[in-house]
Formats: sequence, C-alpha cells, structure tokens
Amino acid sequence: MSDTIDSTPLDEAPAASIQRVLDAMEAAELTPEDALQISLVLLNFVEEVHLDNLEALLEQEQADGISIAVWAADSARLKTARELLEEVLGDDDEEVDEDATDGEEGDEQG
Repeated sequence: MSDTIDSTPLDEAPAASIQRVLDAMEAAELTPEDALQISLVLLNFVEEVHLDNLEALLEQEQADGISIAVWAADSARLKTARELLEEVLGDDDEEVDEDATDGEEGDEQG
C-alpha cells in the first residue's frame, strides 16, 4: 500500500494551510462524535471530487481501462467508509428514536 497522496509522502510535514486546520481541530478539544462528524463532512468533500473525476473520465473519447478500474475501486472504498461512519454515528440516533417511540406508545396506551 502506498503512503502517498498526490505523490506527497504522508510522513512529510503537511502544507501550512492543512496544518492550521489540524491545529484548530486539536485546540477545539473535539469529542469522538465530533471527530466522526468531521470525518463524514470530509468524506462528502472527497466524494464530490471523486464524482468530478468520473465526469472528466467520461468526457474522454477513449477512457483508459485502468483509470476506470481505479475509479471503481476508489468508489467502493468511499462507499465502505461512508457506511462505516454512518453506522457509527447512527447508533446513538437509533437508540434515541427507539426510546422516543416507546414513550409515545406509552402515552397512547395510558
């Protein structure tokens, strides 16, 4: 597995703009749920860029088979990441919904 994004090794210091965001996140003293929600927002951004890449790929007269395969693999990874984040974030919401439903049923019966 490669440790690079756009040919920049991940062990190198991030760009100044990225470091400012990371510093702000660290200073914000985020809860784990906050971090998961931020991850979901970032994933939305990555998915938008990924869809833009698909549009560019489809506009090519002769799309490279390898590029299409890589796009599809990335798409599957993004889907898995989204499902995982939504499942983790959704656990608390489902419990709250069930509790609210139980309370409503009790009110109707009482």
